[in-house]
Amino acid sequence: MAMQLAENVTLEGYVSSKGSDLASLKEMYTDYLIEEHERIGELAFGSPVADYLVTSFIRRDGANAGFVSLDWGRRSVELIYVRPEHRGQGLAKLALTELDRICPTTLALKTPLSPGGEALCTELGLGRADNFPDEEAKNEEALRIIGEGIKGTCQHKSKGRRGGDPRKLCKRCYHKALRRYADAVIAKFA
Repeated sequence: MAMQLAENVTLEGYVSSKGSDLASLKEMYTDYLIEEHERIGELAFGSPVADYLVTSFIRRDGANAGFVSLDWGRRSVELIYVRPEHRGQGLAKLALTELDRICPTTLALKTPLSPGGEALCTELGLGRADNFPDEEAKNEEALRIIGEGIKGTCQHKSKGRRGGDPRKLCKRCYHKALRRYADAVIAKFA
């Protein structure tokens, strides 16, 4: 079922058994993880799929422009992502406005928020929902596992060659690990 957000913009449910939906969500989630790693320097909070989430694509002219994962039980958005080429066109705002409209209580965005998410939250008058301690613990554990895996296998500049900082994880290997992590998260609920 599709919700019409604007003339050429819809919100349509993610179908895990549909190969194109699976591939598109995996690609966008990977992009999200890498972009957030570039911004904050570590694994970002949020999952695109889980037993408790309802995930939908934001589609413009039939093409997947982004996605939103809604934790309906908590009336909060777990994760919203818009591809770079579709940003600045109000797609996230359209999706959040419609979800808030149909939500029986004021919709909240799960923290921590990106600067853009913070601005949207304020502009739309949405609430903020902190992660539960078990959600934070899962993220910390994933961060630890990724870091240990990279430290054990990386042969690049993070080991001190070519002037790299040996205390920092190699960006190339970290991104590779984020791709594997995204694959595992999506595959778990495919």
